Amino acid sequence: MPKENRQRGRLQNKKRKRDEYEKGKIDITRHHSAHPLPTTDAGDGEAEIEIQVQGEAGDEFISFGQPTTPARSAVDDRPFYGLLDEQEQAYYTDVNAKLEANDFGSPEDKAIFLDAVYRESQGKELKIASSQSCSRYLEKWIRISSAEQVRRWFGKFVGHFLQLVQHRFASHCCEALFLKAAQFVAEDKAEWEQDGGTLSLEQLFLAVVEELQPNLGYLLTERFASHVVRVLLLVLSGEPLNDISTVSVLASRKKEKIEAYSNGEESNPVASRKVPPSFHEALSRLISSSVATLDTTYIRALATHPTGNPTLQLLLRLELVSGGKSRAKHADSVLHRLLPDESLEEDSESAKFVQGLMYDPTGSRLLETIIQNAPGKMFKRLYGNLLKQRIGAMAKNDIASYVAIRVLERLSKEDLQSARDEILSEMSTLVFRNRIGIIKVLVERCKIRHVDIGPVVAALQAAYGDNSGDLLLRMLKLLPTGEIAEQPDTRQKQPEDGNVEKTADIHGSLLAQTLLQSPTAFPLIHQGLQSLSSDVLLRLAKDPSASRVLQQSLTSPCSNPQSNRKLILRFYGHMADLAMDISGSHLADVLWCATNGSHFMKERLAEELRAAEGQLRESRYGRTVWRNWHMDVYLRRPGEWQAMAKESVAEQANGEEDGTSKKSRLELARERFAEKKGRRQRLGGRTDVVPANA
Repeated sequence: MPKENRQRGRLQNKKRKRDEYEKGKIDITRHHSAHPLPTTDAGDGEAEIEIQVQGEAGDEFISFGQPTTPARSAVDDRPFYGLLDEQEQAYYTDVNAKLEANDFGSPEDKAIFLDAVYRESQGKELKIASSQSCSRYLEKWIRISSAEQVRRWFGKFVGHFLQLVQHRFASHCCEALFLKAAQFVAEDKAEWEQDGGTLSLEQLFLAVVEELQPNLGYLLTERFASHVVRVLLLVLSGEPLNDISTVSVLASRKKEKIEAYSNGEESNPVASRKVPPSFHEALSRLISSSVATLDTTYIRALATHPTGNPTLQLLLRLELVSGGKSRAKHADSVLHRLLPDESLEEDSESAKFVQGLMYDPTGSRLLETIIQNAPGKMFKRLYGNLLKQRIGAMAKNDIASYVAIRVLERLSKEDLQSARDEILSEMSTLVFRNRIGIIKVLVERCKIRHVDIGPVVAALQAAYGDNSGDLLLRMLKLLPTGEIAEQPDTRQKQPEDGNVEKTADIHGSLLAQTLLQSPTAFPLIHQGLQSLSSDVLLRLAKDPSASRVLQQSLTSPCSNPQSNRKLILRFYGHMADLAMDISGSHLADVLWCATNGSHFMKERLAEELRAAEGQLRESRYGRTVWRNWHMDVYLRRPGEWQAMAKESVAEQANGEEDGTSKKSRLELARERFAEKKGRRQRLGGRTDVVPANA
């Protein structure tokens, strides 16, 4: 039997349905639902579509009516704050454009404009925060707001934080609000006003704690709220908010970066903050309530949860830092809930849990936090029972190697010696698998603990090859290293000029720089540099990573003028080329100090710069090198330049006699800032009081 001639496609399907409607098979009527849902205006109800089928609608008919049996989801239960209409969105877009342009006459005009925007937004705060586009603008406004403006906006969110922190867009506004308000908590002196109901920032933060505390166990793993909880915990703790390790815990790498207005007025959260005592009490309550209703099984499940793991790390670290190491002994502490077996024997449940975390991509980060912050006695049991016999295998693994690095940072001299021997037996495998980070940390810790580095140097030579030039190039990944593990004694010919073209490996560069800091390992790298040709050295000088190895070899405390001269000779005739390169210009600056004690070499390099004056003045980096070498003085007052060059030699000699080196301007500025900060803390935070001996 022939099939019906039917046409495919959405357009034909729509045409068929329209024809059926015109024939009266389908009747669509609208009536108001008894359960209003959110629309553009928060006060109006949504019109529900009811479909009545007349005649034969076919077996493929699907009703669009609202289901009655399934319960409504948690998202539907959240309050809806309304949507901004087109005029309001256009207004806030214009406000953002004006702030981006930053064409205000003075900062006061800008503050007045922003205050007017806030007045215009009264009653719309929750709508703006939950708007996909305008919430981005709000984040920027908060970053440039004053303490009074932040306090007013903060007050509008109180009572709605439980819903806002779980909102996809409003949660980011809450983070920005907490970070900005943290800067003003110390100097905020607002008091309760009976008529206006104004609260201080301290009281507002405590209100947030009271609002979120009952639901904290759920919020630890909530997709958006967990980030806000981390920010709140850090604000209450008083720890720095702009530290690199802190930033990595606060936000994921996938978070959208909202750039602030480029006007130079925004200030990052200060490194050290003073918080009121009530914050420490609130932090203690939050940490206790977060695990009070959770058993050990659930908390251990958080260790491998992608969202709960960072929050658990932060809870554990803040508990041990703020509550002290004795806090770990309490039965209700986070650490005791994770590891209730204090003995940490091999067959205990806690030992099995630690072994599972060791090789887990997410759980290993929690194990790093435990190793870093655990009390000394607990770490010794953990290392002696579980980690000591596994340190070599951990070093080879791409995940557990980071845990091994944290272990090395806490070992004593005797334990470090045994760990060094275990790791050295796997050196060829570490080099082959590019586990360079743990080798670098091993060298650093051996230097700090005064452990012999000679065996490490010998193991590196066996793994990379005895030829010093090839060893350095292999360490920088500029020569193939696939043959190293199979044939350690194979020596390859030094590459020709055109063979070193790829970028040097940053991890190999860091390892080479670390070796240059040790008197035992210094000749290994320095002789490798001297054995390379001038063209290869010039290419290394222009590489962002390899250039730092050259700089470190010339400025290391282990270097001397005699060894530096052989290396500086290779750059004769290339000084101008180096000065105009983004990476080579840093080496050109280092050559000013590296030629101290070899005045004729300094004059030779300065003459090369003088010959290329026109090119250097047209180059951004060349102008910097020209200024650092004092070339204007060299051209106009040669005698003064000669005295300046000899003075730098005398300052370096005096520094060597005193056991110190000449400090840069940045280092001197940091010392002045630290001294001023210490004086301010001794005076109780006041800067208007000058000590009698000042």
